[in-house]
Amino acid sequence: MRLTVRRTRANNHLGCPGVRTTAILCAVTATFVAATAATADAPELPRGNFGGGALVAAPKDIFGAGNAVIGLRLLDERRLEIEATLRAKCTGGDITAAMKVAEDGTFRARGRATQEPNPNEKVTTTYRLSGAFTGPSTVAGTVSATFRRFANGRTQRCRTGDVAFAARRPSGRIGKRGAARGARYYGITAQRGVGPRRPIVLRVSGDGKRISRALFGEQVKCSDGTRSIGIEAPSTNIAIGRNGRVRDREKYTIDNGATRTYVEDRFSAVVGRAGAKGTFSLSDRTVDKATGNVIQTCRSDKVKWKAAP
Repeated sequence: MRLTVRRTRANNHLGCPGVRTTAILCAVTATFVAATAATADAPELPRGNFGGGALVAAPKDIFGAGNAVIGLRLLDERRLEIEATLRAKCTGGDITAAMKVAEDGTFRARGRATQEPNPNEKVTTTYRLSGAFTGPSTVAGTVSATFRRFANGRTQRCRTGDVAFAARRPSGRIGKRGAARGARYYGITAQRGVGPRRPIVLRVSGDGKRISRALFGEQVKCSDGTRSIGIEAPSTNIAIGRNGRVRDREKYTIDNGATRTYVEDRFSAVVGRAGAKGTFSLSDRTVDKATGNVIQTCRSDKVKWKAAP
């Protein structure tokens, strides 16, 4: 079972229990290292969406320190957009950045973002990010962040440390069914953030028989007309069948005090040596305990995803 804070989709990575709400990005300041003007001899970079992240924490620590999902979109004239969710021990936060990619395929950014996930809570994220396009469909880089969380009159500080991440522009090809031992898969979903497609990252167990952990960015539509975002994780250690197929379904209830939330989520995959693809769907219903009235429903419909090692 996932951490119950997941049900506040806008805030799950910030550790905020309760009914789903929409996080407010209060301020973002960033400094970007711009590339020099491209020349005719500069390598041509592939435009499109790349996705992935990092799974550093132990599988049972779902939203653990060092875990991250990162989406990138490369546009014409070497313009790059990045959206990421990062985790540390005390909290987590979202960052966005836009920059120019250098002629050698590298990029760098640093900045600060402030979010108010709840009326009495503020999270400030200070980050540094660097990376490179290492091939037509591959990205590698490092990100670090320091978080300052103020809530209920108390301030907490924590850091991610230097986290190595990877991203892919997956083709959707599966190849021979079954996963290599300890493989990582990086990719994108059919959902889009402000710019890039939302990312997904999966880690295969050392024996190649299970998806030990998966993490992906997601968005749901709620009955009050809002769209809420967050990060999501299916069950830990999902078995990979002989045909490479994976299926996971979770149903559970969250006690929020005066309300109760009923959750039903599904995740599926077909895993191969050349890639993986599948779907997920997320839904929940929050009910007032005293009256039994439905306060809010949220759902994603069925969303496709694809990834590559």
